[in-house]
Amino acid sequence: MRSSVVTDRRPPRDLADILAPVQAGQAQVEAELDRCVADSQLPMLQGVLASVLGGSGKRLRPAIALLIGQAYGVDREEVVLLAAGTEVLHSATLVHDDIVDEADSRRGQPSVHAAWSTKVAVLAGDYLFASAADLVARLNRPKIVRQFADTIHVMSRSEFVFPSFNGDAEATRRQYLEKIGGKTAALIALACDATAVLADAPDDEAEALHDVGWSLGMAFQVTDDVLDIAGVAQETGKPVGGDLRAGLLTLPVVEYLDAAAAPTPVMQRLADGEGLSEAEAAEAIETLRASGAVDAARTVAEGYADRARAALTRLPPDPAFDALADLVTYATDRHT
Repeated sequence: MRSSVVTDRRPPRDLADILAPVQAGQAQVEAELDRCVADSQLPMLQGVLASVLGGSGKRLRPAIALLIGQAYGVDREEVVLLAAGTEVLHSATLVHDDIVDEADSRRGQPSVHAAWSTKVAVLAGDYLFASAADLVARLNRPKIVRQFADTIHVMSRSEFVFPSFNGDAEATRRQYLEKIGGKTAALIALACDATAVLADAPDDEAEALHDVGWSLGMAFQVTDDVLDIAGVAQETGKPVGGDLRAGLLTLPVVEYLDAAAAPTPVMQRLADGEGLSEAEAAEAIETLRASGAVDAARTVAEGYADRARAALTRLPPDPAFDALADLVTYATDRHT
């Protein structure tokens, strides 16, 4: 079992510092992603893929796989293929998500459907799904292929969950948690589950790794939704209030509706599933920031982070797992 030191909240560290132990592996993942772009051959497709797979993302899923692989001494080449596969799959979902959400930007740059067309974005997303399948198939581990397929099913089903408010905030909260569990946590858990297969980890440790990934993913997404209200656009890389303009009921909004005796007219419109104008979103942001809703949502994120830390105590002592503990703290303390 691990030392009890990781049961406590570790001081925040810079992401680059946290991931320094797997820097060499990260460089290999980037090379694999570059090959994915080059192998597509067609200039337009290469341009689209380069915009999607460029190095502006955090690369959390590959980093998690690399850290777990390092802790178990898994062959680097295998972990790199798996890590690249998780990133390509993640990128495929983002391309399609931006179409569904009608999001015109991603990480401060135009989204694929905005920069090219919806048709190009759909086809590029399909190509990326196939590329992710190719990467994991090269591992010759049928169980991992099944894990990827199951995760894609879970993520796709989550897109059919539409949190709505009919006066029962608890029901809306459950819908919200179900959606982000399928949309974000499932993919981060996949990085842990698949690497556990590569490592031939004992069942109890594989279960602990799954719990780490799932809880970390939940903490990360709740924090993302908090930053959409409490963040700064120059830091997050996307306009603040995007979810409000899209009429999405994220956790800070649910917490507000749960506590408010009488929602403001703008917040009532949001509760009714209506998207907000720029001015209305700005008003809603001020309302949410002035209420206790943001802090309540942050508390939920911290609760998931604590679950991830507790799961880490079920794993053998290793510096790579200490880095994972730091990644958990980063998930809730970040500003981007």
